[in-house]
Amino acid sequence: MTDASEPEAPGPRRTQAATRHSRWPGWIWAVPIAAVGIVAWLLVRSFANRGIDVTVTFAEAAGMKANDTKVTDHGLEIGKVTRVELTPDRKQVLAHLVIDDEVKNDLTTGTHFYLQGADPSLSDPASLKAVVAGPTILLVPGPGAASRHFAGSSGEPPEKFGPTSPYLAAFSGDVGQLRPGAPVKLRGFSVGRVDQVELQTDARSGEIRTTVLLALDPARFHLVGALGDDVDQSTVLKTALTKLVAHGLRASLSASPPLVGSEQVQLEIVPGAARAQLLTSGRYPEIPTQSGQLEELPVKLGQLPIKEIGENVRVVTERLKAVVSSPHITDSLYHVDRALAELDRTMQAVGPQVGPTLESVRKTTDSLRQTADKIDATAEAARRLLGGSGASPNGNLQQAVHELTGTARSIRTLANFLDQHPEALLRGRESDNSGDGR
Repeated sequence: MTDASEPEAPGPRRTQAATRHSRWPGWIWAVPIAAVGIVAWLLVRSFANRGIDVTVTFAEAAGMKANDTKVTDHGLEIGKVTRVELTPDRKQVLAHLVIDDEVKNDLTTGTHFYLQGADPSLSDPASLKAVVAGPTILLVPGPGAASRHFAGSSGEPPEKFGPTSPYLAAFSGDVGQLRPGAPVKLRGFSVGRVDQVELQTDARSGEIRTTVLLALDPARFHLVGALGDDVDQSTVLKTALTKLVAHGLRASLSASPPLVGSEQVQLEIVPGAARAQLLTSGRYPEIPTQSGQLEELPVKLGQLPIKEIGENVRVVTERLKAVVSSPHITDSLYHVDRALAELDRTMQAVGPQVGPTLESVRKTTDSLRQTADKIDATAEAARRLLGGSGASPNGNLQQAVHELTGTARSIRTLANFLDQHPEALLRGRESDNSGDGR
């Protein structure tokens, strides 16, 4: 029995568990929270750098593709096409673009978009790359108020000119593929551009013509003789063109390169041109026109005697076929071959050991003349089959006829020589004492 007054023996100390509540949820959540933050930051950055949405209306898509067709300025990519669709009236194509925010100040009413590579042409080798790589949209900045909707054009941007003066040129024939923006050239120099091309019909006279409105830059003419800087250059240009037209200046259509190149208007002095003057009675001064390369080509093609050429080719073909397959030619050549073989045997029989008699000489010369006659007959037959023309379309046959005639002439010369000098056969071949072994 233990005394209660006695102290207890010391034993092991018990550990007590307690729960502590922390304000931080734990490091395990740090990773997903950081990921969410990064994604949110990327989304904000992507939205901030997305660019500016603009729309451009084109006549046709010409190979534009979303997220593939680029928008460039001075060769640098500044945007891309995000969507291509038809306009509500289904007559044009609406291209949605995203343009970099850095060039937002260039998105004004004076800015224009050009679809390059829409019409690849042999006259412009640089445009042929669009066949493989697709078209590119070129941004050309201009002045004006801010805008997000534009009307685009196909092709290259027109050359920049200073203040221009309007002039008219009217053509009676087809102008081909002449389009606004085409250059106006004077002796190879660009002096303006085509502003408008339209069809015009006179209801009273029934005359149809194509009027081309030209924008000519007086500064490109480098006018001299105008006194003072305050002189109106447009007035000076009009005076100069009045005198040039009186000296034969005419407007014509041409292509560069010829026939396959792009169309343009050419101003040139035409020697011997009919008298004309600069017409000033209309809205715009009108420059007289001259039939050019594009207008004359259909006329020249129509004047070619295609039917006669085809008939001549057929006749020549038939004559050549007749010459080749003629039994008379074959028979004549056979007799000529036999005559030449007989002549060769006769000449082989004549030698220094056996002197031929005068009778053998006569037979030899007769054989030679008969051979010449047969050759002449063959040549004459060939001439008749070729139509009797000295300019045969087949050079080989004509040359053969000439050679036959020359052979007959040589054989007759030999026969005449033997008649006059029969001793030539009696001597036969004399050995050469020159010692050269020949």
